[in-house]
Formats: sequence, structure tokens, C-alpha cells
Amino acid sequence: MDDTRSLREQRDELAGKMNEVLLRNDSIDDIESIELLESGEARLAEIDTQIRATDAREKVSALVKKPSFGFSRSTTAAPREDLRYRFEMNGTEIRITGGDPNYRANPLGGGSDGSAATFDAGTAIAPITGASIPVDLLGQMIRKLPRMAALRQNFVVRTYSNDIELQRVNARIEMSSDVAGVITPNAFIAESGTYASKIGSFERIRVRNFKTAARSNVTEEFLRDARGNAVQEMLLQHAEEHGLQWDAYYATGPGGEFGPEPVFLTPTQWAIDYIAAGGGAGTVAADAPHYSINSVNLSITDIANATPTTTLAASSITEAITTLRYEKIPAQYWGGLKWIMGQETFAAISQIVDLNGRPLYQPLLTSTVANDNSIGTILGLPVSVSNNLPVAATGNVAAVLVHTEDFGIFDRSGFSQLLDPYTDSAAGEVRYLTRMRSDGRWLRPFAAGQIVWTA
Repeated sequence: MDDTRSLREQRDELAGKMNEVLLRNDSIDDIESIELLESGEARLAEIDTQIRATDAREKVSALVKKPSFGFSRSTTAAPREDLRYRFEMNGTEIRITGGDPNYRANPLGGGSDGSAATFDAGTAIAPITGASIPVDLLGQMIRKLPRMAALRQNFVVRTYSNDIELQRVNARIEMSSDVAGVITPNAFIAESGTYASKIGSFERIRVRNFKTAARSNVTEEFLRDARGNAVQEMLLQHAEEHGLQWDAYYATGPGGEFGPEPVFLTPTQWAIDYIAAGGGAGTVAADAPHYSINSVNLSITDIANATPTTTLAASSITEAITTLRYEKIPAQYWGGLKWIMGQETFAAISQIVDLNGRPLYQPLLTSTVANDNSIGTILGLPVSVSNNLPVAATGNVAAVLVHTEDFGIFDRSGFSQLLDPYTDSAAGEVRYLTRMRSDGRWLRPFAAGQIVWTA
């Protein structure tokens, strides 16, 4: 305040001197008056700028020092219908009054249960009605760790604005079978010889878009009082839960017109689930979109008996993963493979050591954050673990060995949200609606593999 007063006094003094010069009847011909007029205008503008800056600084300083909940002082008690918090002062006695008696146990509003920000003022005999003191929340949030959508992070996600169809090779043009036995000059096409007829085939993959949706109602008290990034946290949880729910659909979806095609279902189990969803009664495993996927079995009983001292040669786990890795999947598809497995499968694999006592699973030898959710390697291939996959039970898939391009995830313009302050405005609530449209389809199942639980 003193700075502002001093600047205003300087401005008034300078303006007065300039007015005296301008009011002279005779001509202005002395050097001092000329210099005063020449520099005075610029100096006045400079002082005006300093005054505005000082005023703004003082206003901001006053707001910063003021509590965010802004108690107001009153010499009389607040009327019952006045919902503001007040200090009632009577000499040296100070009491807190006001507040909404309907939310006395919860000053953040009816939409938030369990708030501990309540001050039970007064005594048991004479309580002060509605005296809930609002807490000055800090602008920070201590949140739970995010729920990871392992399948969405390991497969290519494409976004389209409408339903689409993709063209896929169904049968390759094949010439290697023309070579039979020992290669001789007769194996080649002679001059003017007949060209062998070769043709492949193509098929179309129909990509649909299924929808998930959720709604959260938030009270106006919560929006006004909860400053700790609470609304942002709520919307972030919506996004995480949509992704987690879709991960479950990608893992065990019925496929076709009923949902995404499954990554963690065997063709046999898919046929059962497809019929249960309303598909044709005659559906069999051969009709599965991933019927050509490579597969090996893993005994639940053997896993239950596995110990950290189980040797590499005797381990059924090692036999299953090495058979799938090196025998089942064609060699031309070995590059770029990665493991995706459930937590139970990974817990069993992590116990296995080789003849030199080295674990089959090797953690990442780095302290930096990885670009994906892989946590280490098995047989030199990255592995991702999820607790959102089928449990260890006969017929369930324990793990998959896939490329990023083997399974496609197709989003319809991705995750979106809508703010609706009108529908429930009579109850003082705001609706937050979120939705996500997506689908998942096998693109190259013959290049991938599954490990399946058996008894």
C-alpha cells in the first residue's frame, strides 16, 4: 500500500509541474521547461505502469494469504437457511455456525461418503447445527497404481471413424512342393515348357465396434470443495477401467457379431462360448478364427509339484515353452515374438532354474523405465504379466507367444467423455459420462502360439 501511495504522489507532483509550464502566458523558451515537457510524458507513462503492477501484486498477495474456504465474520448468528460458514463472536468467545445441516457429517456433499473433514462443534447437550468445517485440500492426489491393460499395450491399436473390412491372405502361392526327391534338370521348366498354374486366395475380415459406457454423478459441493485433482482422478479411473474391461473382452470374447475374438481361449472353448452367446448350434473348433494357432499343453499337476530345485530337463514348464518357441512356431516367424501370461503361470515359471542354478526368467538389467510393460525375458523373449487373464484351470490358456501384429485392436475414435450439468441439476449433481467403442480380431494366428492348461 505504501508503494502505491508513493507512486501516486510522484505522479501528481510531476503532472502539477507540467501544468504550470503549460499555463504560462508567455512563450516557453527556457531549456529547463522544454526538457521537463519532453521527458515528463514518458515519465508519467512509466509511473502509471508501475502503479498498475503494484496494485495487481497487492491484490494477488491478499488472495494468496486468504484461506481457500473464506470464512466471513459476523456479529450475529447466521439464519438457518444461510448455508455459509460463519464466525459468531461474543466478546472473547468465538463459535462457528452455518453450513448445511443435511450434510453435517459430510461437508463435501452427498456424493462423497466417508469424509473425515467434520468438526463436531459445541457439546452433546447443545451442539451447533451444521457446523462442519471445510478442509483446505492441497492441490495433489495420492492415487493407487494404475491397472495395466496388458493386451492393449502389446498389440497394435488402430483407430477408425467407421466399421471396416480388412483383406487377409487365406492361402499363399506355393511352389516348394514342385520339388520332389533329388533335384535334376527335369525339375526345371524346359524351353517353351508349360508354366505351372499357381494361385493364392484372399479373405475379408469384418471389424465391428462394440461399446462400453459408464456414468458418475458428482455433487456441486464436491466440484467446488475438492481441489485435489479429484475430478481428473475420477476421469482417469474411467479411462483405466474401460481399458481393463476391454482387455478382458480381447482375452475371452465370443467373436463374430457378439464381441472381439479371443486371445486367451482355445478354439475348442471358443466354439462352446460362441454357441452360448447365440451362435450357430453346429459351430465346432475348426470354425474358430484362430483355429490355425499353434498349441502345447502344460499340466496343472506338474506345476503344483514344481520346486525351485526342479531341473531343466525334467521340468514340464520348460518342455512346454521350448516346444512352442522352437518347434511349433515356424522359424520364419521367430523374430519379434513376446510372451503374455497370467500371474499364476509367471509365478510357476519364475521358480524354474537350469542345471547351473540360473533362473529361466531373467529380469531386466536396467533401472530406467521401459517403453512397454515387459518385466524381463524368458528364453530371450520379453514377457508381460497380467492379473486380468483366465486362472489356472483345465482348458484355459496359460500363456500366449505372439507378435505385435498377430492380433489387431480397432478403436472407433477411442475413449470419449461427455459432461452433462443439466439432467440431474435439480439434485445439484453433474453427470460425467464416458464411453469407448472397440473390437479385436485375429490377423495372423498361424504365427502365434498358446500354452494350454491340462489336468
